[in-house]
Amino acid sequence: MEPGGLLLDIGAGTGEIGSEIVRLGARYVGLDLSLPMLRVFQRGQGSISSPVSLVVADANAPWPIADRCVKAIFGSRSLHLLSLERLIEEAFRVLGSDGAMLVVGRVRRDSQGVKAKMRREMLRLLGASRAASSGGDPSRQLIEALVQRGAAAFAPLVAARWTTAHSPADSLTSWRSKPGLAGATVPEPFKAEVLSKLEQWAVDQFKSLDSRFQSTEEYVLEGARLSAP
Repeated sequence: MEPGGLLLDIGAGTGEIGSEIVRLGARYVGLDLSLPMLRVFQRGQGSISSPVSLVVADANAPWPIADRCVKAIFGSRSLHLLSLERLIEEAFRVLGSDGAMLVVGRVRRDSQGVKAKMRREMLRLLGASRAASSGGDPSRQLIEALVQRGAAAFAPLVAARWTTAHSPADSLTSWRSKPGLAGATVPEPFKAEVLSKLEQWAVDQFKSLDSRFQSTEEYVLEGARLSAP
C-alpha cells in the first residue's frame, strides 16, 4: 500500500498487529467492539506520530467509514466472525476509486501437530453437522466469494514462521476458559461432555496431557484485490 493510503483494520483488538502497521506510516483506522481492548491499544502508541483512529464499532453492522476512501482492509483472526454478506457489501462500499486490497492474516499450523489433532478430534466429537457448520476454511470461503464479485485473488504469503511447544492440556484449558466451542454456542453440559471425552482421547493418543510437542506454525497473509465498480 502506498504511503498515506487509508488502511482499515477490522477487529483491531489491543493492537498486537495494528501497532506494527501504524509504524509503517499507514493512515490507520481500527474498529473493534471492545472499548477496553482499544484502550490498551491506545496506551501502547506512545510517541508514534502516524495518524491513528480507533473506533468502537460492530463490524456486523454498517461500518462508520465513508464511501470510497479505503486502500486496504485487514483482519487477523476476526473476519470469520462476521456475516460474509455484510463483510463483502461493506468492503465494496468503502474501497477507493482505484480499488483496494482485502488481506486476511491467520496462523497456519502443522496438520500433524498437537493443536491440529486436538481440534480435529474436538470437531468430530461435536458431531459431523456441527463440524460442517464451523465453515471449514473461512478465509478461503471469503476469497472465493470476492472472486465471484470480480476480485483477483493473490497467492498466500508466509510473513513469519516459528517453532512452538504445545501440550494437549494447553488446548483443553483454552477451550474450557472460552464460551462455546469452535465458534459455536453449545450448552454447557454438552461442552463439558465433549471436553471430557476429548481429554480421555488425548490420554490414549499422547499418553500424557502435559507432554509438550514441538511443531512449526506460520503467519500467512492471503486475500484479493477488489476493483471499484
